[in-house]
Formats: sequence, C-alpha cells, structure tokens
Amino acid sequence: MKNVEWVQNAVETQYDYLDHIARDWGYWDDTYEFVQTLDPEYIDSNLGNESMLDLEVNIFLFVNASGDIVYSKYVNLNTGEAVPLPGGVEEMIKDGPFLAESENDFVRGVVLFDEMPVLLASRSILRSDHEGPVEGTLILGRCLDDEFVGSIEDVTRSSLLVSRVDREMTSDFHAVFPETSDKVVILPSGEDTISAYFVLDGVDGKPVVMIRQDLSRDLYAHGQKILYYLYFLLLATGIVMGMGSKILLDSLFISRLGEIDDFVDRVRKEKDLSKRLKIKGEDELYRLSAGINGMLDDISLAGKEIKTRDTEKRTILDSLNEMLIFLDTDFRVVWANKAALRHMGVKLDDALGFRQQEATGISGRVFRALELEETLSGRTKSGEFASPDGKLWFIQAIPVKDEAGKIIGILETCLDITERKKAEKFLHEKELAETASRTKSEFLANMSHELRTPLNSIIGFSDLLIEQLFGELNEKQLRYVNNISKNGKHLLSLINDLLDFSKIEAGKMELNYEEFSLQETLAEIKSLMSPIASEKEIEINIDVDPKIPEIRADRNKFIQVMENLLSNAIKFSPRKGTIEVNGALKGNMVWIGVRDEGIGIEKEGRERLFKPFSQIDSFAAKKYQGTGLGLVLVKKIVQLHGGHVWFESEAGKGSTFGFSIPLKTGKK
Repeated sequence: MKNVEWVQNAVETQYDYLDHIARDWGYWDDTYEFVQTLDPEYIDSNLGNESMLDLEVNIFLFVNASGDIVYSKYVNLNTGEAVPLPGGVEEMIKDGPFLAESENDFVRGVVLFDEMPVLLASRSILRSDHEGPVEGTLILGRCLDDEFVGSIEDVTRSSLLVSRVDREMTSDFHAVFPETSDKVVILPSGEDTISAYFVLDGVDGKPVVMIRQDLSRDLYAHGQKILYYLYFLLLATGIVMGMGSKILLDSLFISRLGEIDDFVDRVRKEKDLSKRLKIKGEDELYRLSAGINGMLDDISLAGKEIKTRDTEKRTILDSLNEMLIFLDTDFRVVWANKAALRHMGVKLDDALGFRQQEATGISGRVFRALELEETLSGRTKSGEFASPDGKLWFIQAIPVKDEAGKIIGILETCLDITERKKAEKFLHEKELAETASRTKSEFLANMSHELRTPLNSIIGFSDLLIEQLFGELNEKQLRYVNNISKNGKHLLSLINDLLDFSKIEAGKMELNYEEFSLQETLAEIKSLMSPIASEKEIEINIDVDPKIPEIRADRNKFIQVMENLLSNAIKFSPRKGTIEVNGALKGNMVWIGVRDEGIGIEKEGRERLFKPFSQIDSFAAKKYQGTGLGLVLVKKIVQLHGGHVWFESEAGKGSTFGFSIPLKTGKK
C-alpha cells in the first residue's frame, strides 16, 4: 500500500505544484496588464520555451474575463519545441469549469484531450496584492505522458500502466473498474507480482483515468519464510524451556539469590562502586542483578557529575575578576577564588581558617569598611571604597542561610569598578552632547520654518516688481530688486538645506520611490543648471549609457543630489570650462560621476569634505559662498538609497564627485 500511496502522492504533488505556479503567475501585476494589453514583451521576457522547460509545465492558457483565450502555448518537454494545442481545448474553455469568477476561485483535475490525459490547475488573474477585480483565468497543464509516468516509476521502482476510461480498456481494467471509485483494489497477478488499481478524478469528480501499478512479491515471499522459521524456533524453545525449567529452578535459584545478597553486603562495606554483579540467566534474578548494576552505574555517574559540576563551578568562579571569599560565622576563610587569593598574596591552603579582620591588605580594609559583624543579624552590607592605588571598589557581604534559615556563613564580593565609573562618566557626557545636538537640530528646524515664511513673501514681491506689473522701474531700481530676489532665493536654498539636514539628523527623512528615466531626468537637470553655467560660459556634457533601464528611487532627492554636485562643479570651475556628467550600469548599481576642471582639493582638506558646516579652507569659504551642507546632504541621501559617495581630486586639475545607487532601490 505504501508504494501505491507514493504514486498517488506524486500525482497530488504535481497538482500542488501546478496550483503554486498558477497562483504565482496569476497574482502578478505583469500578468494582469498583459491580459488587458496583450503586450508581446510580456511573452518574450517571461514565457520562452526554456522557461516552460525549467518550470516543467506543458500548457499555459491565458483567458480574459469574457472567457476568450487571448494567448496559449503548448511545449513538448521531451523536445523543448512549441507544438499546436491538443484538440478539445477550445471546447473545455467554453464549458466553463476552469473559468474563475471570483478572487479565490481555483480548479484542478484531469482532463482528457484527444492525444492524452492532462493534469490541469487554474487560478484567478489578480494584481500582486491579491486584489481584483478578476481580469481572467490562468490555466496550467502537465501532460500525463510517458516521461511523467516514467519519473514516478523510477521513484517507486514499480511498473505503471495508464488507461483512459472513455476508451476501450483491457479486460483486467474493465473487471475492477466498478470497485475503484472510492478505494484501491489490490489483486495478485502472478506468483511473483501483485497489481494495484486506482482512478484519478476529473474536474467534475468523476473518474477519467485508471492506473495499474505492478509490484514485486519478493518481500511477501521472504516474509512467509521468516514466519515459518519463527514458528519453528518458538516451538523448539518452548520444548527446551519446559524440560529444563524445573531443574533450573531447583538447582540455581537459592544459590544465585545468596550471591546477590553477598554482593550487596560487600559493596556497602567496601564502598567500592566500581564492582558489578554477574548473574547469568533471563529470569527475575537476572533482572534484579541488572537493576542493581544499573543503580550502581547511576550512583557512580551522579558522583562524577557532582564532582564535575563542582569543578566547573570552581573554574567559573576562579575565572572571574571579581574577588569572592566565603567566611564562616567566625569570619574565618572557608574558600576564596583566585582573584581574592591574588590580592591576599596567599595560596588557598594557607588562606583556609585565616581570620579576615587580621588581614593587612585589601581584604582587611574590606572587612573594616563593611563592618561585617552586622551581617550576622541577617543584613546585607554593601558600599564603595577607594584603595591607596586610586582604584574604586564595590564591596558586598551577603549572609548565607541553610534551609532552616540559620546563618551558616558570609559571602563576600569585591569588584574593581574603576573602568565602569569612567564609562558612566563618559556615557553621561555623551548623553549631554546628544541632548545638545538634538537641541541644535530642533533650533535649526524651528528657525528655518520661521524664516521661510517672511522670506517667501520677500521673494514673491520682488519677483512681482521685476515683472513690473505695478509700474515701470528704472535700471538702478531693477538691479536692486534683482539682487533682492537672487539673494533671497539663495538664502531660501540654504534654509532648505538646513531643514533637510535637521530631518536627516532626526531620522525623519522619508523617500518617495518611483521609476523614472535617468537620461530624461539628467537632461532636465541640465536645462535647470544651464542658466547658472552660462554666466561663466561653462559647457555641461552628459554621457549616459543608453542601455540603462528606468531606475527606482526618490526622483526629487535624486535631482537635489545632482543639483548640489553640478552647483559645486560650476562654482569651482574656471570661466569657459567644461563639466562632464557620466552614467553607467555596473551589476545592479547605477554609477554617476560629475567631473570638473576646477581648483581641485588639497590632501589636507579632504577630511573636511563631508563634515557639516565646514569648507576646505577659510579662503574658499570667503570666495565661494555656502553653508558646507551640500556634500553632507548628498552623502546622507545616497546612503538612504542604499548607495555610497566617492570622489577623486588633484589640486589644480579638477575633481570628480560621484555616487552609486541600486538600480531598483526600494523594490519589494
């Protein structure tokens, strides 16, 4: 029966596999859109012949919500070639058992096509979040062909024969078919084989395929022989035991019982747990002797475990840097670990029985500092004291009581807490620094918000004056208003940088991911920066690999990063210079670099590049305006995307600043 269950489980496993693939492909945004648009790119990218060979699926049917087959594919898994669909597929779809009407509909079963039986499974076509409405049905099929049957034969090491119930069956199939509707029928088919018959149901629950499994009877014949031998052995044993039982009971029982008594008495007197009682036989006395030997083994093992645990405890206590001393009620040393003995300057044998209050070293100071006499009343004493070498110690004395509550000794501990005190002081100073940093960030954020409101008004009204909507301005007035607008916008940009920096410092910067074209976005950024570059007659060139697909990132933050890098490149480039923007795909990372022909960076100034509110030197700070936050924001934003920032520079020859981010940042 187990071999038959293997075959049935193999078919059921194939159903589960088809249903899993149908659910995986059916609950997918790409499949949902394909049924709507019939975009051939979906088939080219996902459903080549090799893909179906890898999936081990013969048939893919895409049916829209109207019940029409919008795409179908049938691949012969033996040859790897696409072939026409078997006859009867169109009729199967029109009959409707496989079509999904609701989100949770699924169907599985055997369908009889003209060529062969096929295992089919269907699932609703939904979006990736399993939400509707249902756009159609995805139907997958696996042919019940010789390859599939052969794979099951290899696993079960049996022979299988598949017969359709809608066609003429052989006589043995025809004879047992009425009995196989709800059970497996097993019949002998020869002296060396037996045959098992069972059916596979179709979609409507009725049998459509009947399978015969031929199994070898070698195991059955071997079991019969063993059974005969066992009967003979039991019979012979019964005769022998019956004849000898009386003799054995009379001659051996009393003497063996006396031997057991002598052994127990000898072990008790000698206390030698290594001895073992040797009694022959299979009766109660033998089991008694085995029980005694087992008890001795347990006692011996328990003793060894106690010694081992005692050794482990001593090893653990000796490995501690904390001093441990156990005293009796007269304050004499009963035991001390290595740390305590090291500070006492004695060995354990010399320390045993030593009165601690008579000690002159640190041990004596501990005794006097804690006033150990008070522990005999049941109080725990603890405190801190400083030794002459400047170290700080935490000391504690704990009364130890027995089960009756009587004090039997004092456990004294002494721990060097010098480093811990230093760490606590450092932690306190660190917390003060973090509080100051948070206060600074909150102040910057609040002040930035307070400044933006009036500043936006200044910029707005100055832009209205520039457009001369309320009357003409003379050249001098227009120049002054332009200066107000330009510097106001520059100040607003600095305030926005401060706000972004405050968000990042507070961990509140959020990214809004979307897919966008790298080429189009860089072209847009170039058009935004070109007016600034044209003031210095600087040319911006963009060279991006056209094979780079759409990237997934926060587009606004990406533009902010590029504007910062290009703004720096323009700021530090000479007149009529050139700025190169390069983009390349390396693995799953997009690399972007901005190279200028500017002043470059000295080695000693590079360590300040990514520090907030700092520039390379004081001369640069005066000549080139800025808060020193631009590169800091670039680095933080790129790191939030899972990327990193890099740069190359040589004084007097220009710099290259770049970054890399994952191609599909933020994708599930």
